[in-house]
Amino acid sequence: MTTRTPGNSRKRQRRDRGPDKWLEAAVRTLIEDGIDAVRVDQLAAKLRITRGSFYHHFKDRDDLLRAVLEHYVRVQQQRFVDMLPSLCGSPKDMLWTLWSATATQEFRDYDWAVRMWGIRNPRVAEALRAIDEKRMEVLIGLFMELGFNQDEAWIRAALAYHGSLGDRAFFGAFPPMEKRLLWRRIALELLTRPT
Repeated sequence: MTTRTPGNSRKRQRRDRGPDKWLEAAVRTLIEDGIDAVRVDQLAAKLRITRGSFYHHFKDRDDLLRAVLEHYVRVQQQRFVDMLPSLCGSPKDMLWTLWSATATQEFRDYDWAVRMWGIRNPRVAEALRAIDEKRMEVLIGLFMELGFNQDEAWIRAALAYHGSLGDRAFFGAFPPMEKRLLWRRIALELLTRPT
């Protein structure tokens, strides 16, 4: 029979490392292995801490998945929508800043993993729809500032947005950053050119 001593409790607390470690591990697992792999026992093994620690921070797996989705939404807003007040320059410059901010491997993989999750989960699909609508609204506004009418602006925004999301489906091995940015720069030149 093991008795609890203050020393054992302190060791356990040091190893626990709080809810952020569980969330980080869940996000990493989602990205690398998909939503089905985000399981308490697997995360505990990766973190080398007990499952009991998990239940100290989260009610159940669904509570953790809710936190993962909230994290994704927060990251996406910071990456795109929250950048808007700090943008400067011409509408084309602003489009470039927004588009290049989403060119990283990390952004691409996280976004793709959540979109795959959203195919099976209506709550996730709804969060993605809201993010996509807000981003499209911003892009359409910037294309309209460039002088395109609403329909043309929508088409150009859709091509830009779907192109940036779709590269994950077309490229098995993600091209180096220089090539990604060159692809986006050329696409932006074509999309902002008057017809």
